[in-house]
Amino acid sequence: MNQSIFRRLLPYLKPYTRTIVFGLLLLVISIPAGNFHPLVWAYIVDEVIGKQRTDMLLPAIATMFGVQAVGTVLGAWRGNLLEKVGQNLVWNLRNETYAKLQRQSLSYHHENRAGDLVSRTMGDIDQLQEVAVQGTDSIIANGLSFLWVAGILISFHPVLGLATLAPIFLVGFLTKYFNARVKSMYRDARDRLGDVAARLQENLAGLPLIKAYAREEYESTRFREATGAHRAMQFRAINARTLFFPAVQFVGFFSNIISVGYGAWLVLQGQFTLGGLVAYRGYWWPLFAPINQLATINEMLQRAQAAGSRVFEILDAPETIADAPGATELKWSQGHVAFEDVSFAYTTRKSTLQGVSFQVEPGQMVALAGPSGAGKTTILNLLLRFYDVTGGRITIDGQDIRSVTQHSLRSRMAIVPQEPFLFNGTIGDNIRYGNPGASNDQAESAARAANAHDFIVELPNGYATEIGERGVKLSGGQRQRIAIARAFLADPQILVLDEPTSAVEPESEWIVQQSLERLMRGRTTFVTSHRLSLIRNADVILVFEEGRLIERGSHAHLLEHQGLYAQMHQMQMGHSNGASIAASNGATPPQSTLATA
Repeated sequence: MNQSIFRRLLPYLKPYTRTIVFGLLLLVISIPAGNFHPLVWAYIVDEVIGKQRTDMLLPAIATMFGVQAVGTVLGAWRGNLLEKVGQNLVWNLRNETYAKLQRQSLSYHHENRAGDLVSRTMGDIDQLQEVAVQGTDSIIANGLSFLWVAGILISFHPVLGLATLAPIFLVGFLTKYFNARVKSMYRDARDRLGDVAARLQENLAGLPLIKAYAREEYESTRFREATGAHRAMQFRAINARTLFFPAVQFVGFFSNIISVGYGAWLVLQGQFTLGGLVAYRGYWWPLFAPINQLATINEMLQRAQAAGSRVFEILDAPETIADAPGATELKWSQGHVAFEDVSFAYTTRKSTLQGVSFQVEPGQMVALAGPSGAGKTTILNLLLRFYDVTGGRITIDGQDIRSVTQHSLRSRMAIVPQEPFLFNGTIGDNIRYGNPGASNDQAESAARAANAHDFIVELPNGYATEIGERGVKLSGGQRQRIAIARAFLADPQILVLDEPTSAVEPESEWIVQQSLERLMRGRTTFVTSHRLSLIRNADVILVFEEGRLIERGSHAHLLEHQGLYAQMHQMQMGHSNGASIAASNGATPPQSTLATA
């Protein structure tokens, strides 16, 4: 294995040092025991048969049986111990990779495909486990076995032993040539497999859209292209392997020819015993099998190098959103929120926010309005510290949110997003997600406050009803009411509502809006919504355009101001010239919306 990758794995194996050392001790004992029987063969031929010592036949056979049984038991014990070490390695490495992915910023996940990250966390780590423990064990076992057998062969007859071993050293040159050819192939193959996983994950998530637009054949073609690219890389690796392994096997067979031919000649010349030749034949496979196995392990090492580089790319990626050294817990007093000359850019090419400043008093409802791309959702993302400001600062009670721990910051908040995310599980589990220790009565109270209790109890198993992945068995309004109940149970000081009614069917909108108004009472609330009925009662409405805060005030004040907000209000209320003309013709005017940024 590439030394750097192997060195990176050592810390994950350190907790199991005693088990590994004990396993190696078993290995040292089991190898001679497992390769003892050809010596008994030589003894039976030369002593029992050659000297007619029939009384020694059964003891010799019993000895051979007993030693082989000990070797088998010790080998099985060693295998059991090291297999468990391998599974512990996978468990630790996979959990650390998952924790790293959770700590990463949203920008990291936007820049990396979910399917590829899944492929690295699952398949690549499995590949590492196969080599890190089994491969290392096999390298040591086969290496010791080869040295043990080689020593015995040379002790029997030095010249014959060296002649038998000579061709095997050619395997080293073959291995070097093979490694040079396949190193990049296996990395490319792992990357192409990541492409396949990413394409599969994306297409399964977007299956309703694919079906709605009858694009099944198009997406099947794209998937075939991804799997075809992976297959092509695998074909290249197969071509290399089909040259390498037969060459190694031929070298082993050539060694066999030397041992039989030269050994027989030595017997005929009276320079070697027949029992010794039988032992040589018995040791041919124990001699060649480690070489053949080491060649296979070498190929595994190249795969592990490719897999390991992909796993450690995740673990080594910098965390752009991380707790600052010495970060403290957020000290909550009143909950005064301030944006002070805040600027932000998702890329270096264009700023999303420029010099935004405003104050939010405890318990105020603040609505963010503006056209698509104006920066409204960015404001919410910065408040939640999903991203960090590139200029200025955001404070809560005078504390820069970058100086406090993310956990203490977000534990004061709850979000009701445009598309509520529900986990595959029961309704009760989803409501309690923000407060896992809540009782059933508390969860029911939250559901009642969110106007969700009535429809929940009508389901087959009530709060224990399984809702399917992402809550696909529920309507948009039902999913949103569960998300609101979840926010109720979390009991946040700061509430973030990001277009909370946009994905709700019209017949549920009024019910959802009622529950939102109940949820907002007494909490500092940030809300974006294209439904003016939800934001018109805000204490202050902030209007954004192209990343700048251009208007602020109450609903009535902004209408009097006759600025951008008033124009958007007219469009939505059907008072624009186009709407008037449509109305005069007896048509129903279209309803424009304020889109989120």
